[in-house]
Amino acid sequence: MKNMSTIINNLDLSKQGDHSLQNKVPPIVKTIVDSLFDQLAFVFPAWRYTWDTEEKIKGAKKEWVKAFFENDITTKEQIAYGLKKARKMDSDFLPSCGKFISWCTPSPEDLGYPSEQQAMSECVKHRNDLKLFGSNARPFIVELCKQLDWWLINTASSQVEHKKAEKHFKDEYLDLINSEYQEPVETSHERLETREVVNKRMSPQQKEDGRKRGLNFMNDVRKQLARKKLTNIR
Repeated sequence: MKNMSTIINNLDLSKQGDHSLQNKVPPIVKTIVDSLFDQLAFVFPAWRYTWDTEEKIKGAKKEWVKAFFENDITTKEQIAYGLKKARKMDSDFLPSCGKFISWCTPSPEDLGYPSEQQAMSECVKHRNDLKLFGSNARPFIVELCKQLDWWLINTASSQVEHKKAEKHFKDEYLDLINSEYQEPVETSHERLETREVVNKRMSPQQKEDGRKRGLNFMNDVRKQLARKKLTNIR
């Protein structure tokens, strides 16, 4: 059987009756599929069970080129996400074209963001912490909380209202991820909080408890020094 690269190079869409598609598909899409098929053959060693003849490989190449063009999969970065997920699959058999295309779109977690469910939990925690002693939520969560309609979320009671609130949260969550917002990179210097910052986050009770612990510690130190002094005198 010929190398897959050779087959894709010889693939002529005009012979398949796709004249309009041939004119529309950018050469880069064909190049991407060419390289991809070679890599898929290594990732899924049982590929021959699906593409067991040269004609099937040609047909698959043609359909994947069309599908990639129709779904705007035209960059090496998109393919890299797809291959990354492909390498995690516990299977020797090829995925369908549609399945692979779904892998080419990175999830929020792939980009370093919390999942939608995690983000909601962290937003609620952030708001509760602010009321008590301050929050150390990541900047993404802080910014997301600013965008949310908390009255809509907190007052939802009926099923319809809950669905509306959930849709609102999802829309704002995805809008922030897809926006030009960039989460600040925290340095080790910025993570070292001053005593003043810590005190501002503490409630009156926490401050009082801290004062008592400090006094108890000092009393223990004084007692130990006193015992040491008596021992030296003897």
